[in-house]
Amino acid sequence: MNESKRNRLFWIAGAAAALVLCFLLCRYLFFDFHGNKQWPVVLLVAGLITSGVAAIFDGKKLMICTVLGYIAGFAFGIAFGVDGVDQGGGATNNWWIIWTISFVAIIVIGAIWEIISRRRLN
Repeated sequence: MNESKRNRLFWIAGAAAALVLCFLLCRYLFFDFHGNKQWPVVLLVAGLITSGVAAIFDGKKLMICTVLGYIAGFAFGIAFGVDGVDQGGGATNNWWIIWTISFVAIIVIGAIWEIISRRRLN
């Protein structure tokens, strides 16, 4: 195996391990903050797919931003989420929307950072 492939495997394994660790923290340790079982899994899968695509294109910055976006988005969602009541009287909270938007925004920032840095090298 050549050095380039080994380096890419190292980065994708590291990003996947970091995402899984963040997932475990958000889903199990911080469960009392949000009470949601499914949404952390959905964003984990999205993060793993994003990191996999980034690894194909050797996008280390995008992988870093994906992991950062997962945990920072969660923190933003918990910090800025607002409780409410729906039309039927059920309890709601918008933390998952804030988490998702923050997560996607940080991934987009990572993609832009990756593109700009590659253009500067060329």
